[in-house]
Amino acid sequence: MSMEDVVERARRIVRPTRLEERALRRIVEKALSAARREISGVAGALDVSLEGSAAKNTWIRGRAEADIFIHFDPGISREELEKIIVDLGSRIVESLGGEPMIMYADHPYVEGIVNGVTVDVVACYRVEPPNWMSATDRTPYHTRYVLSKLKPDQEDEVRLLKGFMKACGVYGAEIKIEGFSGYLTELLILYYGDFLSAVREISCWKPPIVIDLERYYESEERALEAFPDSPLIVVDPVDRSRNAAAAVSLTRLSELILASRIFLKKPSIRFFKPIDPAPRIKELKGLIRDRSILYVSFKLDSPRPRDVLWGELKRSEQGIRRSLESLGFTVYRSGSWTDERRECLMIFELDGVELPRHHLHKGPPVYLRSADEFLEKWSRAAVGPWIEGDRLYVLRRREETAAHRLLRERVRSGQVSISKGLVEPIKRSRISADARSLLKLASRNDDLRRFLAEFLAARPPFLRK
Repeated sequence: MSMEDVVERARRIVRPTRLEERALRRIVEKALSAARREISGVAGALDVSLEGSAAKNTWIRGRAEADIFIHFDPGISREELEKIIVDLGSRIVESLGGEPMIMYADHPYVEGIVNGVTVDVVACYRVEPPNWMSATDRTPYHTRYVLSKLKPDQEDEVRLLKGFMKACGVYGAEIKIEGFSGYLTELLILYYGDFLSAVREISCWKPPIVIDLERYYESEERALEAFPDSPLIVVDPVDRSRNAAAAVSLTRLSELILASRIFLKKPSIRFFKPIDPAPRIKELKGLIRDRSILYVSFKLDSPRPRDVLWGELKRSEQGIRRSLESLGFTVYRSGSWTDERRECLMIFELDGVELPRHHLHKGPPVYLRSADEFLEKWSRAAVGPWIEGDRLYVLRRREETAAHRLLRERVRSGQVSISKGLVEPIKRSRISADARSLLKLASRNDDLRRFLAEFLAARPPFLRK
């Protein structure tokens, strides 16, 4: 299939259907009306607007979202604003027939699903750049900027890039993904002009990359000084002090570069296809066979905001990984999963789930006084002491060698760096290296099976067969 045929078919995949467009318009109209009605008489609430991809007509099929922003007077305190938006947002979502959920980013906002459309009710202060009082204050300016620059024929180009990123697993700026936001994708199309030009340029990227649409900085060097240690710098056109690509990790950036290069060599519609269905347990058995897998499974006491939970999971995953390494295990890879309500799981692939019964312990050089102390301390070692070169050595015997029991003891004694909010749930967790019990857990949840298949296959979506 030619590149032109692939892109044309991809347009039909990412472009919303007329039915979806009509459904979104209805929800947006109702949501805006409800918001205007609810803010009437609320001190400090000034106006209501539609923001995000719905306002810019860059949303893709299956991802209809209505971002309803309520603008507040800067005189309202942050604490008061947060209380008001939770109350207003909950009432607005309920009036539309949805179930409100309190979410957190820079500050709380309310989310609900209404007839398949995700409705977010968000607060922002009405301020002039660059006098931002919260992160969401920039969003209305982002919308205006994109609308003023984006040509009608570029809307589908944005959709193509979003669909490509989504299928490749790099779309989404949330902590769970650490990828490309919708706004960042729009900026890339504004900069490169169309989807294919963007992909061709991305395929040649070598970090660090600097993109400065408004040429705020006189050189790339100046931009790199302003945003050190960032693999991708896209200077926000509405705020020269902000990197619109700050959320993008080096891993996600590298995946996009490689996916773009492969796509250009072998164009295929699979680069735009949605996630595969959940695999069968039989398939997982084949993937997990002869692998050294350790997992930590636990339940939360109560639900918590999505981004808060993912931040806690990732920090705790790294803490457990460091603890396993300090015990003597080699951790090849690790990952985290949650249903974002109660169930959580962290998984680690090791070089083995049992340590050798004996391990080498290196002592000081013989010419140091501490050598005498070493000899006295280890005179009854399992093997040694012996001298090799100028140093003393012994083999020490381990009383416990199993990874799951060693980790459980460290967790219970507080020797593992775990996020404060997860300490008690992880102390009560199931820590196991038993593949059968892991597969039994996965048999109850399609999303968990999908996560395990992705983890065990160890291939980003665009490299899967």
